[in-house]
Amino acid sequence: MPTDETTLTLSLILTAAGAVAASALVTGVVQILKQLGNFLNGKERLAAFILSAVLVVIAYAAGLSDGTLTLNIASGFAAFIAWYGIARLSMAVYADVAREPYSLTGTKP
Repeated sequence: MPTDETTLTLSLILTAAGAVAASALVTGVVQILKQLGNFLNGKERLAAFILSAVLVVIAYAAGLSDGTLTLNIASGFAAFIAWYGIARLSMAVYADVAREPYSLTGTKP
């Protein structure tokens, strides 16, 4: 992981702060896709799940290629945790908006 906070690289997505920012990006991209047509039709959470994985794979590959990451178990685990955090936060937005049961805005069945 980059230790210099002034260096902006894609591998910053693999940090806790980067995962939160990336989840907002994923949510925004899904919203744009939703506005472009009806092809999502209730599959916003699935789209967020997939886009999160794609974003983390790109960030991990970029980190390996520019030397800010090394291929080892720790960096792989960081990528997994980042993906989970991004996907979970992004999918939670859609659960809240749709007022799904047990979401922050939904009711308990």
